[in-house]
Amino acid sequence: MGDLAWVADRIAIQDCLVRYCRGIDRGDADLVRSAYWPDSFDDHGGYKGNGYEFADHAIPSLNKNYSATHHTILNSSIDLQGDVAHGETYVQAYHVSKPVEGQPQSVFLFAGRYVDRLEKRDGAWKIAHRVVVYDFDRIDPIGTAMPTAWTSTFTQGRRDRDDLSYGRG
Repeated sequence: MGDLAWVADRIAIQDCLVRYCRGIDRGDADLVRSAYWPDSFDDHGGYKGNGYEFADHAIPSLNKNYSATHHTILNSSIDLQGDVAHGETYVQAYHVSKPVEGQPQSVFLFAGRYVDRLEKRDGAWKIAHRVVVYDFDRIDPIGTAMPTAWTSTFTQGRRDRDDLSYGRG
């Protein structure tokens, strides 16, 4: 594999991983599906099944339980072998609970790794097999938030296609 092809494949794989995270955080099932092959497999702990269909399981659950999620991928080790790649990508996923009367709001942090087999088909890299590996978690109550007068000056993030990131202004 030539150097430029290797770099192009690595960038395409990174784009796939980021597309998955963006889809999860924006509540965009179509975007999540676009990161998986239709015949893929995903092991997300409580969900073990078709990766392409994982979006239909994850998005409603996240929307029901959390007002915001923030998936950050970190170190990524990718072993390219032709049209197959094996990857280990560290992930930190923050989940902000929805307000429930009588209960403090909290932030749940999941730290783990995506152990993936990705395949290049018809020039596109997507996830063929994913296992989410659990390393640790933590739940913190949300204490005093920033003053509303300050935070209200920001554009509010959304978990749908009305989020500012979908505009191309």
